[in-house]
Amino acid sequence: MLSSPSSSRGGFAPRRGRGGWNRPSAKKWEPVKLDTDAHPLGELLQTVQGSDLKLVNASTDVSIDDCRYVASYNWLSDATTATIIAGRPPRWTPLQTPQRLKEDSGQYFRDPNAARCPEYPMAPVVKAILQQNPALDAGSIDLVACGSTLGNLLRFVRGIDKPFRFNVQVIGDTVFFIRKENDPKELIKDVRGFGHTFPDAYTTWDNDVKNSETHQRIVQYVFAGLKCFVRFEVDGYLKDRTAGGGSGDKVNLRSPTGPFSANDLSQAFGNATIGTASAIAKASNGSFNTTLRGSEIPQGSIFDLKTRSGKYKKDIDMSDMYPLLWIKQIPNFIVAYHDGAGLFQDIRVQDVRADVQRWEKENIDCIRRLSSLLNIIIDIARKDDKVLLEVISQKVNVLQIRRQHGQGMQALPVALQNEWLATSGGVSVEDDDLSSDTNAGHDAVYDSEEDWKFGSDDEEPDYTACSAEDCGYCGKCTY
Repeated sequence: MLSSPSSSRGGFAPRRGRGGWNRPSAKKWEPVKLDTDAHPLGELLQTVQGSDLKLVNASTDVSIDDCRYVASYNWLSDATTATIIAGRPPRWTPLQTPQRLKEDSGQYFRDPNAARCPEYPMAPVVKAILQQNPALDAGSIDLVACGSTLGNLLRFVRGIDKPFRFNVQVIGDTVFFIRKENDPKELIKDVRGFGHTFPDAYTTWDNDVKNSETHQRIVQYVFAGLKCFVRFEVDGYLKDRTAGGGSGDKVNLRSPTGPFSANDLSQAFGNATIGTASAIAKASNGSFNTTLRGSEIPQGSIFDLKTRSGKYKKDIDMSDMYPLLWIKQIPNFIVAYHDGAGLFQDIRVQDVRADVQRWEKENIDCIRRLSSLLNIIIDIARKDDKVLLEVISQKVNVLQIRRQHGQGMQALPVALQNEWLATSGGVSVEDDDLSSDTNAGHDAVYDSEEDWKFGSDDEEPDYTACSAEDCGYCGKCTY
């Protein structure tokens, strides 16, 4: 049992699920299939078989090196404000005396980032990076991705059967991977368990970041010679593992250049939605602003959180967790077991750095294949940087690199693309450039909300080992 002198509870904020308990299905759950009818495939450029991936030279270092904080932001539950930069994750504040928690209720987005910013899910990421790094040379960055897209590629090279797709665009010298679901505003069906109520009770948003829903962090590191920016959600931080027990050094924020223009807002945050369905109507008619509040939290203090039922005395299978912790370079892991009815008396706060390093050594061949696959995708993308690409895998060990169907989807609005290019003296793009015929031949995909279609499923998935960030609640993750 874990206890703490602190008794403050975390305020309500409908953050993403961290796993939980739900009733077993009568039938085997089938994961949501990629909807290629609603979102057709473009021209095939290359097929990659798992067996095609050559191990890079054994002398090549494929460890993750030089991991550093780059930027961060919080999505707010207030429909009138989009983000705060740098924000801060919620603080771990466990209850002195365990209390039986209510089961999860409400509606939650499968992909909160795309739901809030469906046209340009990477826009808030880049805005935060540019705001907090005025001296950035974007030309030195090879890849901007998220934990989900990299996690999918890592599963692929490990031979795990989980369909996925994501978009690819080159801006300047940087390749962007953009997560792609069947519907950016898809809700998680039949939410159960305690994956939301537990963090609400055991973590607290500090006063300057109250009313936050989620904290998004961007780190940079070098992997196999590639300089990467990786965004992921942070579940919280441990105050006793910050420098001096404080909140970490203040971020060197440059003064904002002024509020977004109406055009910026319509491009980057138009039709945005907030975390619960009740906020959608307000958000769609509201304006979004970015404010500067919060502070940097040291990487060594952040944690990932999962809840599990301890009813059957079965520990979480950490072999499913280590690959994702490795991608995100998260050093702390909290797993909370309940009695099957919401009473958490077995909460384990673990420093998993040594375990993740051990996993890296034991899986070095898979990591080398990941390096090979990343270089294949990046090389193809850079051959013609005006073409919008898509990476898709519909069955195990088979991955396709295609042109996006129709005009495709841009990673960023024009103004933000030009801000990114300007950091390295790149040539600006014009609106006309984005409507060129490089992906022409069909109508643009995702022109309206009606374009997003997804099939319904009869059976209820087991979300216990899932999360929105890592797998999009596939319902197939193992314990």
